[in-house]
Amino acid sequence: MRALTGNLTLGLWALAAMLLIAAGIGRGDSVEQLHRTSAPYEQDILRWEIVHFPDKWFNLAVGVFGRPGAEERLERVQEFFRVSGELNEKRREIERVLAEGAPDAEVAALEAERERLGRRRAELSPLVEETLEGAISQSADDLGVITRFGPVRWPPVDFAFQEGGHVLVRSPRDAIVRLDDRLLTSDISLPEQDELERKVESLDDNISAIVARIGGVATYPAQVTPDTSLRGALSVASHEWMHHWLIFHPLGRAWFAGGELTSVNETVANIAAEELSDRALELLTGEMVMREPWQPPRAGEPRPTPEPGVFDFRYEMRETRARLEELLEEGKVQEAEAYLEERRLEFVEQGHNIRKLNTAWFAFHGTYADGPASISPIEPQLRTIRADSAGLAEFLDRVAVIDEDGELERLAREAGWHP
Repeated sequence: MRALTGNLTLGLWALAAMLLIAAGIGRGDSVEQLHRTSAPYEQDILRWEIVHFPDKWFNLAVGVFGRPGAEERLERVQEFFRVSGELNEKRREIERVLAEGAPDAEVAALEAERERLGRRRAELSPLVEETLEGAISQSADDLGVITRFGPVRWPPVDFAFQEGGHVLVRSPRDAIVRLDDRLLTSDISLPEQDELERKVESLDDNISAIVARIGGVATYPAQVTPDTSLRGALSVASHEWMHHWLIFHPLGRAWFAGGELTSVNETVANIAAEELSDRALELLTGEMVMREPWQPPRAGEPRPTPEPGVFDFRYEMRETRARLEELLEEGKVQEAEAYLEERRLEFVEQGHNIRKLNTAWFAFHGTYADGPASISPIEPQLRTIRADSAGLAEFLDRVAVIDEDGELERLAREAGWHP
């Protein structure tokens, strides 16, 4: 047993080290120059690991669901997300009264209430993290994804709640290509985001930049934003755990190559997270999530269009992406940027508050092939393989071996996919 514990401890340190390296690796050019510009706002990943990893390493994901006190645990989970909602509302209220020039006493009272809610959420966090980790771990076990070593499940599901961070993304202005990223802190303000983007763009006339908010980071333990719902937290935590699982397979290690392989990684994690989080939610609450089964598009069938007068964000954003690529292929960079600003204003008018729309925005959001910013065939290719698999475990076994561009297409064609 001592040897097993020692090996698992070593394995956990190896996992943390691999993910630490992954978080720090840049893809592209001038990483050092970029670091000097973004350093004041960068998150200290090494410090995160030093603080959080030793505190949680002993959580070997043996599962907490089903132990005595499960009902009380669920009550605490529900309270946690209720408090998170109240905390977000209180922050918005403080921003509003400050903008209105409210008296200091009113602001102080609101700040005191915000601090009280923050303390309560912090008190609840360890138990809620443990409960959600146990549910996801049991879900992965039920779906045949996680590996068992006696009572231990590998890799252990482990995350810590952390205020949603940001990532600085760059792309050439004349192409949609995700270059090196920098992980930023959660407290970078909007004016600071604008300033950082301008500074980065000033380093190279052919670079566009954007600071994007993220819900999680696959450090070990993973970082998951608490500013969401129970279902949302389970989804993000499951997605980040899939990156932990994938790092031990060729596909996960191919994430560093960028381009198609990064997108395949992120989309596989999204697809798997749907099933893992749905099952985890059922284990915790008894609530079953009903999803429409994926249907492959029929050959020659036109893409469905929204009804007249209906603004469909997903459809409109994919149309925007397609037109952007046409303009860039024609070398019309300035026309493309003017077009994106026109479209951004249209999205804002429809209630979608997009602060900035450029090639970096699409380079980031387009990484997720199942999202509206992507027009790549990666999602239907993966969905075809999933539909052709007996279960989630078989699907993951089939795609986890991918480590070259074009390999997904070959597997998808074997499963019945066609362009």
